[in-house]
Amino acid sequence: MRWLLIAAGLCATATVPPSTAETVTSTSQSGSPVLILTLPGGANRFSSYDFRQDDFGGVDWPVEFVFRGNATVEGIKRALCHETTSAWKYCDAGGPMYLFDGPAATTDVSKQFVADAGIKRFNENCATNGFTAHIRLYALHPPKGSTAATGSAVAAQDDAKVVGTVHLDFEDAAGCSGRIHGYPDVAEQWFIDAMRAIPGWMVTPDAWNLGNASKPFVIMRELAGVEVPHVYGHDGLATDVVIP
Repeated sequence: MRWLLIAAGLCATATVPPSTAETVTSTSQSGSPVLILTLPGGANRFSSYDFRQDDFGGVDWPVEFVFRGNATVEGIKRALCHETTSAWKYCDAGGPMYLFDGPAATTDVSKQFVADAGIKRFNENCATNGFTAHIRLYALHPPKGSTAATGSAVAAQDDAKVVGTVHLDFEDAAGCSGRIHGYPDVAEQWFIDAMRAIPGWMVTPDAWNLGNASKPFVIMRELAGVEVPHVYGHDGLATDVVIP
């Protein structure tokens, strides 16, 4: 069966879309809407992008991974650094961004954000890499008053526990920023390869239609006094990862 998701002026089809798509306004992105999502029957809400501050301001990167089962932020980071049999390891930290994970509302009192600096992949000296991939991981929490944790809608293990945003950094080095950032769908594939090499993880690409697909575009942002291109554009389909 095909389902139809229409929210924030977007129309997208996929096998399994999220069951809830509410919107808030990103104030520093020309009033562009941002989706607030839950999985079917779930309670843990999350924004379809992370943000450059703990407010609905400038968006950073789209959610590309949904982790379920026994997923925790620290467990995922540990596995990507120490448990994958992939030649690439993801061990070095980046800079923090923020993801909304509270009850969907538009008043300042009810906004809730969680922060993470994420991890990047480097091979020995990070300065030797042309490209590195960066994932930020955000733990989700049931809204106050939710009964999902007791299994009223779906088993707690089947709800989203952690979501991840990803992108590539070009000419990155420890302690400084890259000269180009972006290409989230390419970065997603790099992480899919690493996650499939972690014993026991069930990795299903294109499992969730988050309804936030966009065509390629570039935003120039000033980093350390330099105008740096951020290359956006992605298919809006997130990978499902079930961790035993």
